[in-house]
Amino acid sequence: MNKKNLRMAGLIVGGVLIWMLLGLFAPAENEFAGRQATKITVLTKNSSATDYRLPIYTKSESEAFSKVEVKSQTSEKIINMHFSDGDFAKKGEIICELDSGQRLANFKRAEIEFNSQTELKKKGLISDSALVSAETNYESAKIELERTKISAPFDGFVEDLAKEGQLLQNGQNCARIISLSPLKIVGNIPEILVSKVEVGQDVEIKFLSGQQYNSKVTFLSRGADSQTKTFRVESELINTDYLIKDGLTGEMIIYTTPVKAHFVPTSAFLLADNGDVALAQVNDGKVKISVVNILRDTKEGAWITGLDDNVRIIISGQGFVKQGEEVNFLDG
Repeated sequence: MNKKNLRMAGLIVGGVLIWMLLGLFAPAENEFAGRQATKITVLTKNSSATDYRLPIYTKSESEAFSKVEVKSQTSEKIINMHFSDGDFAKKGEIICELDSGQRLANFKRAEIEFNSQTELKKKGLISDSALVSAETNYESAKIELERTKISAPFDGFVEDLAKEGQLLQNGQNCARIISLSPLKIVGNIPEILVSKVEVGQDVEIKFLSGQQYNSKVTFLSRGADSQTKTFRVESELINTDYLIKDGLTGEMIIYTTPVKAHFVPTSAFLLADNGDVALAQVNDGKVKISVVNILRDTKEGAWITGLDDNVRIIISGQGFVKQGEEVNFLDG
């Protein structure tokens, strides 16, 4: 036998010996089965759902409930201004008094004529048409005289007053009057959140000045703004001390209708097969993976819905388990 054959025979014998030795140290079938049966241990946390009201934040601005320009309905000189800029006027109080001049004389003459015709009609000395004509003249003269006294249409603060001695033309402003109680607080809700807002929900209002108030949603627009695609929302404040001015900016927080929700660490989230956010739970020793809806995400954790009221959530090790798999668990 040549050297080449001897070398080949030696390699074959050596390979057989190695194979036999590996067989001696290989684990038995029951050892593999034991290893395969070992359960993964995960860290869990018990969670109970609580009533949670999602806060919706929007920039806000105070807005006078009524703000109108009080205009003259005739052309005359102002002979008396009964208020100064910033004064408070009650409904019906005269703000600008114009020169009555000929209007007063016309009214007195029409009044005497009407009273005279009324007495004659009682005695049957004139016709109905004559009385109606006298009454019409009287009412017209009365209206013309009343137009020389421009009064407040509602309670409010007067501003931008005309000047005494000024010739006020028909349609020209005597003053502007602003009603500050109640006061509207106005914000805008994006369309993605508008379905969660309802009239009557609680509102917290914070102004840049530091003032804070609690109120309710009093109005929600049925149509979106054509440019911003947001929906106008309003709240009202009783502003009897008039500390809140027209045009103050701040923040409105709307607290939506309560829903049952869990607060969980965001590190516990998984991605479901369809790409949705999910959480793994332990239910009777087995893994259950459920898709959840995130209501609000914060630095401390997230408020979510989509789970039963009482659950055991896997907060560590959730990435190594599958639906229906049996696991050991430790409470974190």
